[in-house]
Amino acid sequence: MKIHIIIATLLLAFTCQAQPLVLSQKECRQMALTHSEDIKISSNNILQAELDRKVARNSLLPQLSGSAMGMSMLPDMDFEGMTLSMKGTWTAGLNLTQPIYTGGKIVSGIKLAKLGVEASHEQQKVTRSNVIADADNAYWTYIAVIEKQRMLESMLEYINSIYIQVKNSVDVEMATSGDLLRVEAKRSDFNYQLEKVNSGLEMCRMNLCNIIGVDFSTQIVPTDTTITIERSANYPFGQDLIANRPEYRLLQKQIDISQEQIKQIRADYLPTLALSAGYAYFGNLKMKGVADDGTGNMMPFSKRYNDDSFSLMLSLSVPIWNWGEGHKKVKRQKLAVENARLDLKKSNRLMSIELKNAYNNLHSSESLIATAESGEREAAEALRVMTDRYEVGMCTLTDLLEAQSQWHSARSNIIEAKTQYKIYETDYLHAAGLLE
Repeated sequence: MKIHIIIATLLLAFTCQAQPLVLSQKECRQMALTHSEDIKISSNNILQAELDRKVARNSLLPQLSGSAMGMSMLPDMDFEGMTLSMKGTWTAGLNLTQPIYTGGKIVSGIKLAKLGVEASHEQQKVTRSNVIADADNAYWTYIAVIEKQRMLESMLEYINSIYIQVKNSVDVEMATSGDLLRVEAKRSDFNYQLEKVNSGLEMCRMNLCNIIGVDFSTQIVPTDTTITIERSANYPFGQDLIANRPEYRLLQKQIDISQEQIKQIRADYLPTLALSAGYAYFGNLKMKGVADDGTGNMMPFSKRYNDDSFSLMLSLSVPIWNWGEGHKKVKRQKLAVENARLDLKKSNRLMSIELKNAYNNLHSSESLIATAESGEREAAEALRVMTDRYEVGMCTLTDLLEAQSQWHSARSNIIEAKTQYKIYETDYLHAAGLLE
């Protein structure tokens, strides 16, 4: 009974493992986002930025610190006939400090932390967009190779049927062995192409498995095999789209951060004012000596002191001279701000070029699809006519094989054009900041 249970369990596990993963483009994107280590890192960066912001806010609050100290001083100190003993003396206390003015460094630090949080969110959007683009590229490439595999398999079936017809004709001496050799050569060519496609398909499948985070042995069945073409005219186009890109907003945040860092540097060279309150308690301080008992007799005495004290202090620190260090640091940071502005200007120009190229590729891809569809219809009709003629002996085998090659090429073109269109579509949405 136990053996039967084990066998059944193994069979069930094998069956579950053998189940293919049926995947749509939307599901592919979601799985890629869930699996992506880059997305997880960006989420952690956001959490870190949020914690930095909370730490910066805490700088406005009073800071409480405690201290304790024990000491033994040898030898004892003598003064005015008395001995002060500090063997085993100890002290402990609390200190509360409230910054009043820090040159604006605390306020600037809070603003910097806030900008850091916003920049982290924009960086996550950049990462998310890149992950989606990679997932779409892998998904549509995988579909393209699958379609080519199916086409080659159907063409191989077709050429095998031609091979049987020619072989039968050779057997009854109605065709030559040269005709059979030509068919065999074509069949070998298709087998070779099919092997290459199978190898490429395996690589595409493994790449897609890696992106969506499943086991490399998982068989994937895509569902979006019917490709819908959206007219490029329906997509918006204009320079204002650049502002939608998280990359652009991230560069703007970098300028804001660099400007705020100028205030941080200036604050280091401005006066600071703080109020502090302290409480201390000391013990085991001993005093020994002799004193008049009131009758003229000198009597020895010993006293141990344990006491506490309070303090209130207002401290002002004013930098006076630093050999122009502050001025140089501020000037250096202003150059960093200028560099950030130049980087934004350069990136804006590059993103505009990228958007224009993406839109042109999308528009050109529509024309390629129309041309490929027209070519496929013509090639399919030519193949049908040549097949009918060959069956009645009105054309040669060479003509038939040539028509078949033309159809194969036309079909390959339309597969490539349609899947490439979907990749260009994703590229355009990415360049326009519309990829979500």
